[in-house]
Amino acid sequence: MSLQMQRPLDPALHPLAADNYRIATPAIEAFYELVVRCRHYRIMGALIYGLRIGKTHAIECLRLLPALNYPRVTSYHTHCEHKPGHADGPLLSNLLEAVGDPDPKVVSDPSERLRLSLRIREAVAVLAVARS
Repeated sequence: MSLQMQRPLDPALHPLAADNYRIATPAIEAFYELVVRCRHYRIMGALIYGLRIGKTHAIECLRLLPALNYPRVTSYHTHCEHKPGHADGPLLSNLLEAVGDPDPKVVSDPSERLRLSLRIREAVAVLAVARS
């Protein structure tokens, strides 16, 4: 009889060995608490701004934590480009792309808003059915 235990997973696939892991720093945890407070007070959105200080890593962590604590909440992430002037079109196009719209490049802002709303409602409906 062998005294060695069979490992359920190849050690090379462990997140540390594969360099595929996220660690929330104290600043990211404080950021998460801010997100939780925004959710509690029903603040609908946030703009994250900073100069090369790890925003992408923080947002990747922040998208994982609510998925564990609030499994019925869906989230989307997109990179926004700076565009001169006040135009919602590029932002709406980026958001449409993030929610998986097949044709995110549309000229009419009202049309983009309606399609964005429709895609988010579809995602929430699918999520609700999958989790019920």
